[in-house]
Amino acid sequence: MGRLTGKNILMIIPVDYYNEDELEIPHKIFTDEGATVIIASGKIKKAVGMKTGYRMPDRLIVDAIEGITGDTYVTTGGQRQIKGIFHGTVVVGGTGTRKHLWKDKLVRLLLVDRHRDEFVVAGIGQGIGCLAEAALVENLEVTVDADAAKKPFLEILEQGKAVLVNEDVIVHTRVVTGRDASVAEAFARAVVEEVAKITKIK
Repeated sequence: MGRLTGKNILMIIPVDYYNEDELEIPHKIFTDEGATVIIASGKIKKAVGMKTGYRMPDRLIVDAIEGITGDTYVTTGGQRQIKGIFHGTVVVGGTGTRKHLWKDKLVRLLLVDRHRDEFVVAGIGQGIGCLAEAALVENLEVTVDADAAKKPFLEILEQGKAVLVNEDVIVHTRVVTGRDASVAEAFARAVVEEVAKITKIK
């Protein structure tokens, strides 16, 4: 049994131009640790990666928000399913994240709700911008290569009152940030560590 057996992790990707390594490397590590991993996006369509990858999301972001209540719902096939809660929510970066996720009110609502209920929230690369937009990194150190980062990314982090530090991965209580795809494995391991500590069920 893996360390995350019985745990659910939600990975949020933009509808297009997600970073393949920031999705696939953590996804495999979470799965190998026994987690049930759900990929959510703004549309149910094949998302195109920044290189040659693509991913079909499992559900809409709005359905993931409904899912945190644990209520039942009816699928298109008429079957009722139980929606589990998410012990960890990870926002994946990529050039599409800025356009499609930073200002998404549903993403903000989801992240704020999960953090308030004492579950883990995390962002890698451009995904950290969503944590800043949700005011979850105020006065916290977050990892960013300020020399390589583009102005809009630095601005949203500064607006979120984050303290910018050029580290690989930074962990606060239930908040994890990873600089970019080059640290995807270390980032994923840090998320595993935090999610493994979660004992509450809802």
